[in-house]
Amino acid sequence: MIVKDLQPVSMVEDQGFRHFMKVVDPRYQIPSRKSLMTGEIPKLYEQVKKTLKDSIQSAGSLVLTSDMWTARTTEAYLTVTGHFIDKDWQMQSCNLATYHVAVQHTADNICELLTKITDEWSISCKIHAVVTDNGANMVSAVRKTCWKHIPCFSHTLNLIVKDSIKADTSLESILEKCGAIVRFFHHSTKATDKLKEVQSQLRFPQHRLIQAVDTRWNSVLYMLERLHEQQQAVTTALCLLGRTTLCLNEGEWSHISQAIEALRPFEEATKEVSAEHYVTISKVIPLVSLLQRATSSAGQRGNSLASQLSAQCRRRFQNIEHNHTLAASTFLDIRFKNIVFCDTGNVEMIKSRIISEMQALGSCECQATSSEASATASTNSMTATMSLTQGSPAANTESSDAKCSTSKGGLWQEFDTRVMASQSSRTANTDAYTEMRRYMEEKVIQRSEDPLLWWKKNENAFPLLGKVAKRYLGTVATSVPAERLFSKAGETISQKRNWLKAENVNMLLFLNTNLKLE
Repeated sequence: MIVKDLQPVSMVEDQGFRHFMKVVDPRYQIPSRKSLMTGEIPKLYEQVKKTLKDSIQSAGSLVLTSDMWTARTTEAYLTVTGHFIDKDWQMQSCNLATYHVAVQHTADNICELLTKITDEWSISCKIHAVVTDNGANMVSAVRKTCWKHIPCFSHTLNLIVKDSIKADTSLESILEKCGAIVRFFHHSTKATDKLKEVQSQLRFPQHRLIQAVDTRWNSVLYMLERLHEQQQAVTTALCLLGRTTLCLNEGEWSHISQAIEALRPFEEATKEVSAEHYVTISKVIPLVSLLQRATSSAGQRGNSLASQLSAQCRRRFQNIEHNHTLAASTFLDIRFKNIVFCDTGNVEMIKSRIISEMQALGSCECQATSSEASATASTNSMTATMSLTQGSPAANTESSDAKCSTSKGGLWQEFDTRVMASQSSRTANTDAYTEMRRYMEEKVIQRSEDPLLWWKKNENAFPLLGKVAKRYLGTVATSVPAERLFSKAGETISQKRNWLKAENVNMLLFLNTNLKLE
């Protein structure tokens, strides 16, 4: 309960809990608060960490998401999560660490913390990319580590929507009026009761109005949708309450309807890429293309917000197909392959770079195989020499006649080694092209199907390309996984335990996320 439900440790001292446990099992000795925080929980933390570490070590590569947040105690924390595709082609997510940041939030300090965390987990050489928001210090910190930085897609959409709303001055004034209406009904019991009465008379659903929050653009959409749903009820209630000055005119309601139409695709795209256990990075390029088409079409019909959104999308996503990580991920998703790209010339560049990565993988594997073969050949040569030295002349002659064509030692050793090396080199190069050609011949699958399941079934047919696909498809599109821990952190550092030590915050959040209950 303390770990999974984030109940305060002090609950073991609560009279109600102690009475409950006495009823359940009078013989059970409830551990003290101190023994839990100094013994049981640290022990469990180390056990779970060891299990997770073993699982991570089997992964070929990892992607990190990271973000900073402030607790109710005004202390700053840095959270880092890890994501990878396991040997069974399942997307795995884990919480690696939540560190108290007692220093200034400079790029150098954040870089040092990120490196410290990855070194602690022995994964520094496995990091494929790091996903963060567009904060200058976070972006610079990742670049200082020499890891690839990927901007959070959700955060970019957030900036696009906010900038577009600011540019649409008429919508901004309407939003201020909408906010005033919602506040009026929220702050007045009489107004709330009147609205419920009108909703009942009109047979409208008795939904509360929603207040927009500055930090979340989609709350603006939710506020507008609810007001639009309750338009007649809200207008009637305001008139009956003598607050006609708050009423919106037909033109303003029409503008709200257009704003909802323009914003809904962005809400859909945000939800689409915020999942943790599904492939998301490969959807970024297709979603950008769809958003641009939707906003452009609505803008041509006179939707002012859609026109602003279209312009912002063009500005922020103008070179998105040339981002190799995004492009390669999309190309290696069997649902999309090359059919979503506008620039066909860029597709050939993507294929060429992926083939080079495959060849590099193949060469490494061949070198390892060649080294093993050379060692075996050397051993065989020594064994053959000993046999010739120790055996009888007649036996040696007979043995030589029977095995001269297959022996890997002796006179033919150097030649056999050179042949093996040339074959290995040729295989590493040709296999990459062969696998790419076969992949291009494969039919795309339905968008609703799981691309990881397809790769699991076809892994043996694409031994090199599969390894590259696992690296790219394991990338997440947003830093939402790290941000999701913020709400849990709010429950952890509650008013009942606002003096919780930083190391205990880390342990509790780590166990809450990573502990699997049977």
